Amino acid sequence: MVDYEITEGALGAIVTQALEGLEGVRLVSPGAKTLGELFKRAKPVRVEREPDGLVVDLVLSVDYGRPIPALAQEVQRAVAEALFVATGEKVKAVNLTVAQVEYRDHAA
Repeated sequence: MVDYEITEGALGAIVTQALEGLEGVRLVSPGAKTLGELFKRAKPVRVEREPDGLVVDLVLSVDYGRPIPALAQEVQRAVAEALFVATGEKVKAVNLTVAQVEYRDHAA
């Protein structure tokens, strides 16, 4: 039998990779000066192990004009799937806080 441990940092990297494939959403940058200032010192990704599965807390920035409920569902699905495939562990919850909405000029 192989004994191993997956660190919170490694789990966070899996979550970050899952988000990179999604358009219109990203982790909030720690130094952002926006309405999300309250969250600037919070870790944008936190993964905790509970007896009945992993619990993920994310602090996000979304693009202005994107439907937040649809983006939230997409993020939750992508993160839960990535963690399950990589670790085999059940994901109990993916909690999201949208801390900022950014206007991005895609024409530039």
